[in-house]
Amino acid sequence: MGTLSKMRNISPYVLIAVAVMFVAFMVISDLDLPTIANRGQNLATAVLGTVNGEKIMYVDFERRFKEQVEAARAQSPNVEDFDEAPIREQVWNEMVDEILLRQQAEKLGISVSNEEILDVLLENPPDFLRRPFTDSTGRFLRDVYLEYVTNPDIITQRAQQQGNQDAIRQAEKQAAEFKKYLVRVEDALRQDKLQNNMKAAVGAAYGALDSVYLQRKYSVDNSTIDADIVALNANIISDTAVAVSDSEIERYYRAHESSFKQKSVRKLRYALIPVVPSSADTQRVQKRLERITTDLNVAQTPGQRDTVFERYIGDFGGQVHDFKFVQDIPPQTLVMLNSLPLRGVVGPIQMPQGTTFIRLDERRSGANVMTKASHILIRFVQNNQASKDSAKAIAEQLFREASSGADFAELARKNSQDPGSAQNGGDLGFFGKGMMVKPFEDAAMNAAVGSIVGPVETQFGWHIIKVTDRKTDEIKYSEIVLTPTVSQATRNQLYRTAIALKQSLESGVPFDTATKRLGIAAYETAYFRRIATILGSRTLTNFAFESNVGDVCDPIELKNTGIVVAQLAQSRLAGIKPLEDAKDEIRNKLLVGKKLDVLKGKAQELFAKLATLDSLAKARTIDSTLNVISSQGITDNGRVPSLGSDVGLTAALFMQEPSCVGKIIGPIRGERAYYIVQVKARKNADPNGFAAARSTLAQSVKSKAEGTIYFKWRNELRERADITDNRTKYFRD
Repeated sequence: MGTLSKMRNISPYVLIAVAVMFVAFMVISDLDLPTIANRGQNLATAVLGTVNGEKIMYVDFERRFKEQVEAARAQSPNVEDFDEAPIREQVWNEMVDEILLRQQAEKLGISVSNEEILDVLLENPPDFLRRPFTDSTGRFLRDVYLEYVTNPDIITQRAQQQGNQDAIRQAEKQAAEFKKYLVRVEDALRQDKLQNNMKAAVGAAYGALDSVYLQRKYSVDNSTIDADIVALNANIISDTAVAVSDSEIERYYRAHESSFKQKSVRKLRYALIPVVPSSADTQRVQKRLERITTDLNVAQTPGQRDTVFERYIGDFGGQVHDFKFVQDIPPQTLVMLNSLPLRGVVGPIQMPQGTTFIRLDERRSGANVMTKASHILIRFVQNNQASKDSAKAIAEQLFREASSGADFAELARKNSQDPGSAQNGGDLGFFGKGMMVKPFEDAAMNAAVGSIVGPVETQFGWHIIKVTDRKTDEIKYSEIVLTPTVSQATRNQLYRTAIALKQSLESGVPFDTATKRLGIAAYETAYFRRIATILGSRTLTNFAFESNVGDVCDPIELKNTGIVVAQLAQSRLAGIKPLEDAKDEIRNKLLVGKKLDVLKGKAQELFAKLATLDSLAKARTIDSTLNVISSQGITDNGRVPSLGSDVGLTAALFMQEPSCVGKIIGPIRGERAYYIVQVKARKNADPNGFAAARSTLAQSVKSKAEGTIYFKWRNELRERADITDNRTKYFRD
């Protein structure tokens, strides 16, 4: 919410705190400290991994990880069960790629000079650096920016002028953080420029453009066909009607062996043991429920019921909810609370979270007031000229429209100059006392819900404000929620089952047999590469690529999944895929071809009938089961709108003579069907337009090719790199 975030009083050094805020973080991680301590690891010198011998230090990884976690949490502040694993994977991949890029750049003699970085920082700073130094009119305060960036100690100097020791200490801390921030910004800019330079180099080496290719692309992009199509799909022929022999599969494989290249891949067999409450866990909760219910029923007075509740809230881990606005209390809970006197107890009640007992602790109204409002902001600067009066005239006109019944949200979207809230119809959400600049706060807090006030002047411009809701009533309450949870005894039993499975597999018992004996479901992964995080577990991926076929991993508990025991089922090195692995793919391809052979006669018979029609759209008069597909904008690249992709069909259509327009043609054999087609219209690319379009087309193709080729080159680089990954020593999945 653009302007909302600025609508506070800003002191000189708080301006810099806004920038520092981007990198502020909390210590949040799944670090397994006891394990590390037992291994005698020193985190300050711990090596998280290596890339071609170059170390990734734990402290560097953890710093960046925490920054990104905090940024993600700021984007989703209401998410309680925040999953940090994807961010950890992302940071690891970023650091590996950065090292590989730097190593290759050094080999090629490509670098980024300090002068280039200074030019960006001082002459053309990125938006995230400009933003804290932009005033309410959108003007970038370049002189102020340069003053702080070139001399971060000015933060401390400004505070010293006020003579407040607490402010000075805070400013010194902010200055130190800002210096670190600028170093990280410099690193990020250097990395970005280095990547762009490498893209250009790789693109220049591999992205040369052939004139014939450009002309062909121009023709494809600018030539289209509209057609009605009847498709006879190969799948209408039963699999049992055709057969593909092993010798046919092998002949095809030998003839096309080079097309079956593969990377180094692995396949796992695994068993998943769900971590769920046992019957004993359920019985334990049932006994607790019976105890509370019995004692509440025996209680003679409300005071005695309150005493019973107070005793069990401690025994069974109940929760006291401090004052909440009634709008923020779950509806079912609020219904119960509204029926209770003070210190009244109700329960048991079946709630989504479990069997619940609720006590009303206290009510209050007016102690805190939260107002929800939308606004339309008109800044003082209009058409690059400062004019309060002209801005006010615009605001007054909008106020009249809003007051006359116009849709306020639509007016805000079209006219508000606060881009952050405008896209939400001007909605600023709820705010309390002291959260807005005073003129805005006073106007909004004193207006009735549903009313529109304005124009209100603040340092940001003129505001038209609509008050949409207000919170004043609060309730403090307690609850005891009884729901079966996994006890330590149950967890221990599940682990004993997992260990028994591991031991059975290691003794040579087949996987399916071992899991069946224990009543556990067995699964198998598809082939995967090392870059994958299989089943969401980096530990499993590392096990698969560091083990021999038949090896079994220790039980691993995966978050929200269960306990996994896995055995390495297959290991394939980089090279040509074995016939065994390619067999199903080849069989399916040959099956489609044989089905089309069988279908050919039927397609010819149908075409003979449909060719007598003046319009293919009337095909259902010949056969009511036929489906006529109208496809517009077909291009010679396999794309057939409303039908799917079939290169065989599009190639055949564009080979037809121009005189085919209006005729019913076919049957055309495609990759997966026979087609009968009536071309409704055909547009050919203007050959004279190529010369004018060539330069733009070449630049577009080059830019796309540079990106595609660069990322393909980078992925290949990563495949060939010698990478060690020690993250599982420090973090749990």
